[in-house]
Amino acid sequence: MSMQILRPVTLKAKVTEGLKVRLTAEMNEAIHILDDEMQQLESQVKRAQLTAAINPQQQMQLRQAIEQERGRRADKKAQLQEEIEAVAGLPIGSEIVQGTAQSLTTIDVGDDFDAVMAMEVLIEDGKVIAIRKGDA
Repeated sequence: MSMQILRPVTLKAKVTEGLKVRLTAEMNEAIHILDDEMQQLESQVKRAQLTAAINPQQQMQLRQAIEQERGRRADKKAQLQEEIEAVAGLPIGSEIVQGTAQSLTTIDVGDDFDAVMAMEVLIEDGKVIAIRKGDA
């Protein structure tokens, strides 16, 4: 008797100069977006502070909330900058995990379950260059 199941598939990328450039650009874009969002937040705060509808206690609460948000975004920005440095140090030809997907597979009584579940796809510059299975 056999049965079909979903199994996880590890997606790996072979490090090339093109991949390093793409990853760095994506992280720089994320940093740019964080900066833009912070500027928008600052301008919204200034507008709120200029309105007469906000009392001093609310202004203090607003300032505290903004400082917390600024801290979270600064932490995220620092993390992205560390990741950019890590990408720059990746050796060409090495493999990095980029995510997971799922595939449908058929299992039978007596199958080595670990081997059935061990599946990965290796991608180089957008093209699948290897499909590996059973390396549990």
